[in-house]
Amino acid sequence: MIKEVGNHPMLNRFAAYLEQPRRILLTTHENPDGDGAGAMVGLAHYLRAQGKEVRIVVAPHLPDFLRFLDPDGWVEALDLTGRHADLASWPDVWAVVDASEPHRLGPLLPAFQATRAARICLDHHLKEAPAGFDAEFTDPAASASAELVYELAALRMPLPLPSPMAQALYAGIVEDTGNFRFSNATPRVHRIAAQLIEQGVDPAATYRNLYHQGRLEKLRLTGRALERMTIQAEGRYARISLAQADLDACGADHDDMEGLVNRPLEVKGVEVACLLYALPDGRVKASLRSREAVNVNAICKRFGGGGHRLASGAKLDGPLARAEQDLDAAVLAEMAAGVSHV
Repeated sequence: MIKEVGNHPMLNRFAAYLEQPRRILLTTHENPDGDGAGAMVGLAHYLRAQGKEVRIVVAPHLPDFLRFLDPDGWVEALDLTGRHADLASWPDVWAVVDASEPHRLGPLLPAFQATRAARICLDHHLKEAPAGFDAEFTDPAASASAELVYELAALRMPLPLPSPMAQALYAGIVEDTGNFRFSNATPRVHRIAAQLIEQGVDPAATYRNLYHQGRLEKLRLTGRALERMTIQAEGRYARISLAQADLDACGADHDDMEGLVNRPLEVKGVEVACLLYALPDGRVKASLRSREAVNVNAICKRFGGGGHRLASGAKLDGPLARAEQDLDAAVLAEMAAGVSHV
């Protein structure tokens, strides 16, 4: 008998869907962030408490600054030539957490498409017509996927939650609300955060682990990026562009770009910030952030991407110079359209 999960029909359906399957595989978008990782670890605790066999696989790996969320070593780095060569055949259910579209799985996508398991998602990103899933469980009103996992678990597990679970969910919420600075930091998510703190989570230690564990190479890359930042639209739009040569010059890697897209928003007057970086396959990854007025989700949807109204991403055709032109034009058009609607 399923205990009601507050007043949340979607989570009630999600709990019911997972009653019968035995083996459940959890994945998230490539290059996992704090919310994706925290929500998966939290959900794994919940499912194991229900007697399920659970695996977590990420591509390409769990970033070093997020390893404190996985003290039991549950998260597996993708190895398609080794332990994950036949990953598609393992689960009864493949659950994609914190990713609105299957293509965001990156190198996990072929196995996801080949599996005979039921393919589902648990997410909080905006989407108009979900495709590629057998069942889809989304609440765009939630601040983070970790918030949804907490709501699912809070009324179905004894409190306090296991310490690693509570830590993972709190960190996921902190990451996706910008440490409660973003407009998605609702009263509800503040109350959830307070409950997690009451259950033993240390906010100061969480902040240190998430934001004060950077490498010297990351600081060098940040300096290089900000020095070359371009400003357009009378100071309202700031773009950072990075090539692999920039990372190599600083001794940096992909993980060292974490949080970089938010830095231009520290400049007074900047409404939209963008980070572009060239990928090994010739495409260009775009990450966009908005202070408030501009819907960057609408911009990214033009290129097949998506996310939130104030935080979204997409992949554009290269080379980098072409992607810069295409994205600049889209951002400026969206900003102009917003002005015309005022």
